[in-house]
Amino acid sequence: MLLIAALWCGSLSTSRSAERSHLEHAADALQLLLARYPEALHVYRDGHDFHAWQRFVVVSSLAEYEAISGDSRFRRRAASLLSDRRGLDGNDDDLWGAEAALDVATVQRRRPAAGSPAVADARHIFDRIAASYWDGICGGGVWWDHARTYKNAITNELFMDVAARLYAATGTSLYRAWALKSWVWFHDSGMINPSFSVNDGLDARCHNNGGPAYSYNQGVILDGLLHLAAISPADDLLPDAARIGEAAIAARGSSADGFREAQEPMSVDSRIFRGIFVRALGHLVPALPDGGEKGRLAAWLSGESARLWDRRHGRALFSADWRQASFTPSAQAQVTAADLFMAAARAAGEERP
Repeated sequence: MLLIAALWCGSLSTSRSAERSHLEHAADALQLLLARYPEALHVYRDGHDFHAWQRFVVVSSLAEYEAISGDSRFRRRAASLLSDRRGLDGNDDDLWGAEAALDVATVQRRRPAAGSPAVADARHIFDRIAASYWDGICGGGVWWDHARTYKNAITNELFMDVAARLYAATGTSLYRAWALKSWVWFHDSGMINPSFSVNDGLDARCHNNGGPAYSYNQGVILDGLLHLAAISPADDLLPDAARIGEAAIAARGSSADGFREAQEPMSVDSRIFRGIFVRALGHLVPALPDGGEKGRLAAWLSGESARLWDRRHGRALFSADWRQASFTPSAQAQVTAADLFMAAARAAGEERP
């Protein structure tokens, strides 16, 4: 908490000029993403530099930009990427597709229509996974893989979030029931440790396996709790989300180089994790009551985005680890940078509906 307060005080002066152009920074990052990596985004199997499930994270980021800015320049590309299902492997991959479909549906209409093709796509994915991969092992939860070898955080966070979003989109009570049931199971599973960090999954005895607290696990749960709070009378969901967000920053954001991943050097998968975290944090901050947590989290997003923009290469190229030295460009670097700029824009109230 003290760390974030210090970053707040130190970042206000350095980020004030950047705050006026967060959306322009995001647009530049996304434009170069699509120009430099068109083939990688359509990978038909996990490649050396990009994995198929990450395609849907890109779709969500393109939709996020339109939702915040009102600029639809990337809509056609988002639709093309969303329709490409090549290379997927596992329930988490499919649920990323459901998330992306719901994001596309949201920008097509302010409130996704229950009968829209994108919502129908998300429903089909969720219904299949709920029917086939939730069982009584470990008291519930869905399996990460089709072989049913591992119950992990990310798959169940996505499952909960998609359920809550489908209820909001369709009004179908079954989805509300699934969202509440999956949160009760997740909360009781032990994957959220006493430090309010989410570990990777459960071991063979159904205990927290102590796996890395990857930043995307800290992010998707924020969206899940935010969407659940809209359909549940529980009053502890947003406070829990704020604690998880602050814990992630305290654990991973203390370096002078900026936000760090739980394990480095990063893998092809984890290069995109931090973007998922900050995008969810940008959703959470405006929903929090005015006060310390909201101010600290908003200030951290502003300071981190100003730091990253200052470390760009050329017009708007970014390093995979957000550092200035040892520049390592990638598609993931571009989308995570855009996610950070958009999160800072949301936190600062810069949406342009």
